[in-house]
Amino acid sequence: MNQYLPTTIEILTMLLLWLVARGLTMTLKSSGKGSGSTPSGLGSLGLFVLMPLIVLALSWSVTVALKYLPQTAGWLEQNHSHQAAWFIFWSGVAFLLFVEGSAHLIFARRGSELPIPGLLMGIIRTLAVVGLAFAVLRFELGLDIAPLLASTALLTAVVGFALQGVLGNLLAGMSLHITRSVVPGDWIEIDGLAGKVTETNWRETRIRTMGGHVKILPNSKVSESTVHNMVRPNPARRHTIDVGASYSDAPDDVITALVAAAKEVDTVLPHPDPDVCITEFQDFGINYRLRFWTRDYHRKEAIEGDVNRMIWYKFKRAGIEIPFPMSDQLLNDYLMLVNNQMKLDPKDKEMAFISEALHASDLVQKLVLDEDGQPLLTLQDMQTIAPLVRRVRYTKDETLFHQGDQGHTCHILVSGGLAGRVLGDKGETVVEFVLEEGDLVGEMSLMLDMPRSAEINVTESSVLLELGPKAFRGLLALNDQVPAAFARLAAERAAANKDVMEKWADNHDAVDSGDLNEKGFLRRFLGLLGR
Repeated sequence: MNQYLPTTIEILTMLLLWLVARGLTMTLKSSGKGSGSTPSGLGSLGLFVLMPLIVLALSWSVTVALKYLPQTAGWLEQNHSHQAAWFIFWSGVAFLLFVEGSAHLIFARRGSELPIPGLLMGIIRTLAVVGLAFAVLRFELGLDIAPLLASTALLTAVVGFALQGVLGNLLAGMSLHITRSVVPGDWIEIDGLAGKVTETNWRETRIRTMGGHVKILPNSKVSESTVHNMVRPNPARRHTIDVGASYSDAPDDVITALVAAAKEVDTVLPHPDPDVCITEFQDFGINYRLRFWTRDYHRKEAIEGDVNRMIWYKFKRAGIEIPFPMSDQLLNDYLMLVNNQMKLDPKDKEMAFISEALHASDLVQKLVLDEDGQPLLTLQDMQTIAPLVRRVRYTKDETLFHQGDQGHTCHILVSGGLAGRVLGDKGETVVEFVLEEGDLVGEMSLMLDMPRSAEINVTESSVLLELGPKAFRGLLALNDQVPAAFARLAAERAAANKDVMEKWADNHDAVDSGDLNEKGFLRRFLGLLGR
């Protein structure tokens, strides 16, 4: 027993030195600023090679201390080669880590990563350390390592046979890391499972789905499956949406509405441009396919949902009908519904809604006033104008109009919310404002055919009244005082936007800048009435 005691103590001492060094290294890394797994600066490079340096320092300290103890000084002299082998081994480990850390540091300063994946680098590091250990045993201690290599080979074969599934995952993981077909941060789809790769290691690949669930897939399954990578080599991907429209709707009108709907969604790329093609003529309608590109294909459902929402509103405002197959039961239900609706008069209800909304708006209550500040228009007047006004609906994130667009209409916000902004020459936001229910927007474009002076965006689902040139002429003809009231309104708006008005007048030969006053506007409005 005594003959093995020194060797046992030697091994335990080495193990204790390694454990202490490892504990100190983990503590320093967790509290220091170089806690990353790879070095990015000189300080973190020192932390990267810290553990073997601590082992060497502790070993030297223990050796010096033992030389002063009579019980151990003789043993140190007899086993000097063991000390040398220990120091050589850890010096070699420090050198290997220094070389690896320097490579990481060089690539980091170039703004890139070391092209060797982390898993493969770990395997290379382990093999290098094992090779270093065998070299020290053979050349420093003079041990015959052939039996050790033979037993290692036999052990490897036994372990490999017993753990062939694990080794399959390991080799598959190495293949994935070398080819970099799947790396953390990628959005992928494997056999119907879609999500973001959060981690890849020697055994498994972890995927976080859109629903927040973490799925763990063996690397062997990933390597054997068809992987749809949604972000490589670049994240631009094309979406398609199939939509049907009635035969009574002109294809050009349908295509225009579909393209406009796609462009309303911020995540849709402007280039390549969204496009539409006709795919099929069916018994009940024409099928169209809308194609557009985004850089967030993993958000496919949400993005296509937004585009579909825009399509409904665009179709509704354009009067485009989405047909559906008609079965006998549906036909009977439809005829019954039509029969019941014949007893009602929906047009009267619509006209009443428009009339009341017009009368309650700022146009009637605050803007078109007599010289005493009293409203000139009555509810009966609005009932006369109502057939010339259209109720339109917009959804959140749509743009009512852009600054600089040519416009011939104005809108009254009945419900919902609008936000506007005025842009400078360089596209910067100069002024922002919010519109409330009853507010009028775009009146200068209606009265003077001016380009839009601001960009108006829809902040929530909104109902608006749209007044065009016919409605404006109808308003002017209601009362002899109305043209003068609109002239005063136009003059106030022109004075508040003098620079814009003068620039607009300079670009229109038919407009004299001297007419940008109340009298000039009154002559213009009376001219619309043929007076």
